Amino acid sequence: MNKVRTFIPIGVLAAVMCATTVLRLFDVQIIRGEQFAHLAEQNRVFTAPVPAERGVFFDRYGDFLVYNSPEYFLLDNPTQAYSQVTPVSRDQALAVMATDSARVSYKPSRVYTFPTVLSHVVGWASSVTAEELQQNPSLSVRSVVGKTGLERFFERNLQGQEGSRQYEVNALGQHERLLATTLGSPGQSLTTTIDPYLSTMLARSLGEQKGAAVVFDAATGAVLALVSTPGFDANLFSHTPLDMAEKQQRAQALQSVVRDERNPMFNRAVGGAYPPGSVFKLVTAATGLENGSFNTQTSVIDTGVLEVGQYSFANWFYTQYGGTDGEVSVVRALARSNDIFFYKAAEWIGPDGLAQGARLLGLGAPTGIELLGESAGLVPDPQWKEEVVGEKWFLGNTYHFGIGQADLLVTPLQVAQYTQVFANQGLLCHPHLIQYEDAQSTCSEVGLSSETIDTVLEGMIDACSDGGTAYPFFPINAAVEASGSARERIRSGAVACKTGTAEFGGVDENGYRSTHGWFTAILDTRPLLSQTTAPVQALRPSAVTEVSSSAELYTAWREKIDRAALPEKLVMVVLVESDEEQPYKEGSRDAAPVVKDIVDWMGGTMQVATDSAEVAPAGQAE
Repeated sequence: MNKVRTFIPIGVLAAVMCATTVLRLFDVQIIRGEQFAHLAEQNRVFTAPVPAERGVFFDRYGDFLVYNSPEYFLLDNPTQAYSQVTPVSRDQALAVMATDSARVSYKPSRVYTFPTVLSHVVGWASSVTAEELQQNPSLSVRSVVGKTGLERFFERNLQGQEGSRQYEVNALGQHERLLATTLGSPGQSLTTTIDPYLSTMLARSLGEQKGAAVVFDAATGAVLALVSTPGFDANLFSHTPLDMAEKQQRAQALQSVVRDERNPMFNRAVGGAYPPGSVFKLVTAATGLENGSFNTQTSVIDTGVLEVGQYSFANWFYTQYGGTDGEVSVVRALARSNDIFFYKAAEWIGPDGLAQGARLLGLGAPTGIELLGESAGLVPDPQWKEEVVGEKWFLGNTYHFGIGQADLLVTPLQVAQYTQVFANQGLLCHPHLIQYEDAQSTCSEVGLSSETIDTVLEGMIDACSDGGTAYPFFPINAAVEASGSARERIRSGAVACKTGTAEFGGVDENGYRSTHGWFTAILDTRPLLSQTTAPVQALRPSAVTEVSSSAELYTAWREKIDRAALPEKLVMVVLVESDEEQPYKEGSRDAAPVVKDIVDWMGGTMQVATDSAEVAPAGQAE
């Protein structure tokens, strides 16, 4: 009887164990059988990714601005699913591939052909970050993504699709055989409007100055050059050297860029908002002429200072030289950049009317160029001042508004855009960096009459002629027939321009404010290009780099434009910032020579003088 009682618990335990085993088998084979089969298959199959080729950028002539170059790695054990890798040079990789190609792998790395000059336009791309992976699940840990410039703006277009190779592996993780290959697809490549040769020369002429330069095709808004100085070497961010000494040099160079007080990674051409100073007088003139606040016969007497009650508003010519311009109308006022006339012009127009005219010409809003970080600038008016500043608008604010001061802020790109309106018979075109089939579809009328445009152009030509303010251009315009309309004279080679010297910040111990220098110009390229014949020396354009000489760049450039025509009419804008060494930058002395260098270079002059010692004639610097 006792024996029976002993066997009962044992039987129950055995029954429970059998039931548990059956349930476990049922769970593994029936309920979760498919899941475990998939895991087993994963253990049996190893998928090796094949890197995706990122799309590239071409310049306006079809040459690479950026391309993909492989970085090579040597596999310690090519038959192992997860092999240790060692970075090697191209020559080392090719030597191994000659006898054992399976031991070599690679990943694409970005190479920028004009890495410093175009660093703010093309930007740079590098390895994906954890934050970027969270934001975009379609990326992988192997992805290269755009960080700035066009690289970032067109990230979705440029990303390619990875390929893969599937291997059957054994229990030790070693390849047994290749099961399947999936082809990837490259990202989209894009052709830009950029002229790297022209951009390089602009950067050289700006030299060590902090500033920006923009060159537009006046007919379409295509941007041939968009330069911000100082720049940075984009290749520092995209490629890791193999040599330890080179790695240390790269690390030091990166630290230097990041710590540079001049902020070389800031794109001044689109992100910098500055008071425009006298280059804004083009807007004041056009607005007043168009709404009937004054006409070409309206004049004021410049006595040097405009007195309003207890306040005085001086003209720059009187402040600097003690001189006056006498009776001036709008054309003469543009040529001489006469503040007295434009104080009164702003008063006649009124602050709301002037703000409306500025916005009509694209100020106060981003242009929409294909770059992130663009500033909208600021167009002030009485309502804005009361709501934001908490103060009423006074007549003095209107006077300062009319000459491009007060709270008005613009970007170099915006100045190029509204200058383009006068070069393009009243059509405002949105600036773009990518070539489109119908670029002129972005252009629209702003409502300026031909008479208004012709009057402004006449004043701009006179500004670049003897007696104006842009003295570096006096010899050029003196060589052009003075008769005919303003447009005819531009077609004959005359340069239409406007200088600007913009005050900002507080008053120093001498009672002066620091100034930035501005220059905006319209020119026809046909007379320039007809001055020279064939290039002076043979040079393969593909051999040209940032460090090529001015003559080499010119030779390559002429070969390019002989096959792909340069736009007939260009707009050029230059801004040079104040600095500690020279706090009083001037439009005529500091900004205009940059454009003059480019005009000389385009016309066949091989030397670019970045340290010109030319002195302004008295009364002609503004």
